[in-house]
Amino acid sequence: MDGSKFNEVTPADQIIDYLKDQANTILSSALGASKLQGFAVTSLGNMPYVWQDPANLKFNSQTYTWIKSNLRASTVPYQFDPGTDFTNQYLNVASKIGWSLSSADQAKLNAAAANATQQQAAVLTTWQSQMGELPSGSTPINGIAEIVTTQWANPPTTLTALQNAVNPDSLLNNVPASGGPVVPVFMNWINALGAAVPLQNQITMNNAYLKAAIRAIQTPSAANGAVALNDGSLLPAYAVNTPVADIENALKNTSTKIELSMGVKRSTSDTFQVSVSGGGGFSVPVLDFLTLDVGGRSSYFSSDIATTSNETTVNMTFTGVNLVSYGPPAFSQAGETKNWFWMDPVNEAIKSGYPAQDVSAFKFESQPPVTDWSDSGPFGYLAGAAISNYPSVEIVVKSSSYQQIEKTFQQSASVGISFFGIPLGGGKEGTYSHSVKTDSSSSTVTITLTPPASMVAGTVADSRGWVLGVQPMFPASKA
Repeated sequence: MDGSKFNEVTPADQIIDYLKDQANTILSSALGASKLQGFAVTSLGNMPYVWQDPANLKFNSQTYTWIKSNLRASTVPYQFDPGTDFTNQYLNVASKIGWSLSSADQAKLNAAAANATQQQAAVLTTWQSQMGELPSGSTPINGIAEIVTTQWANPPTTLTALQNAVNPDSLLNNVPASGGPVVPVFMNWINALGAAVPLQNQITMNNAYLKAAIRAIQTPSAANGAVALNDGSLLPAYAVNTPVADIENALKNTSTKIELSMGVKRSTSDTFQVSVSGGGGFSVPVLDFLTLDVGGRSSYFSSDIATTSNETTVNMTFTGVNLVSYGPPAFSQAGETKNWFWMDPVNEAIKSGYPAQDVSAFKFESQPPVTDWSDSGPFGYLAGAAISNYPSVEIVVKSSSYQQIEKTFQQSASVGISFFGIPLGGGKEGTYSHSVKTDSSSSTVTITLTPPASMVAGTVADSRGWVLGVQPMFPASKA
């Protein structure tokens, strides 16, 4: 289904809303206040729910691609923005942020630093002689402070903790051999700063943590929380919070279901009038609604079933309705930093404004790449999806040609079916089985199309669940 269609008023919206509303009712206790919203399936298809590859227990790359996708701005129903992901959206924003002091706090630190000029020079000189090139960054001394507190200490420590420590060496337990001579002169510099150490500490630690979060995206590793995918790649952390076994067991519960009934009338040669479960109707082009490929004729539904002289009803049943929760795990500052999703800098920078207010805080150092942080903007991802098995389909046709329709299906070895452009059979999604029966007293034929057993609670990496609704997340909308 072409996602660009959903920037306009589309007939699928009513069906999407109906399925979303029914799923909200079924899953109300699990959803709490985070109600489901409508979702338009685009080029990524429905959700690959077997997120842990059963062949090697690694994260399914198809699921990873699906859950990391960024939401398109100003679009209802919600949908993914093709070719973009939330990880890079976050990176683009975080890379424009830095932590700095207000002018008043900076003046206090400058005064203290003036009293510690000799000690700072000694640190730089000793570092250069022992470690080589001075660190890059805002200033070399800030770079040294970051390395000492985050790399020479395990777990990372702070300048304040070092200043107050009876034995700083107990905190600096990961100093390289060449760094030994640096430690005492570094401690002299900290002590010379005196009461201004907390100010220096805020600059050092806040920027160090933000760099660590960015590094977890740019250079993902097992140490910083990256996930190993079944395609051999190692990528920034995302997690599914619902075990695969729970998802599969829920899909097997076919008594938990949504039933959708649609009356279909031919209003013109090119248009259907469709009513959803007894509600209001909408018009839809015949080729955009439901198609059946029977005996090599892809237009069989529009040409032989839903004609002006026939009465047609399409019933769909979505079984195994359940909720899958997922998203980026929060950035951890405890011990060795892990993961990347840290919203404090972003939210604080938004509050600081651009150009930034004169405050000690995270601030945008250049024009932020996002200007609309609301739930209509481009800074959003999905935190959950309600899924079901692919639907079984029943088509009831009252027609003077009901016997011919029955014969055509009986003679057809396979039937291809798609619904609003999403293939249900005859493609990689699997082939539906079909059966047919007639009622001569009412001149009706009933065609039943059933998904293959492998598509009901499937257990392979390619298994997909029909998305009934989603939980969108716009983490900076209330900044």
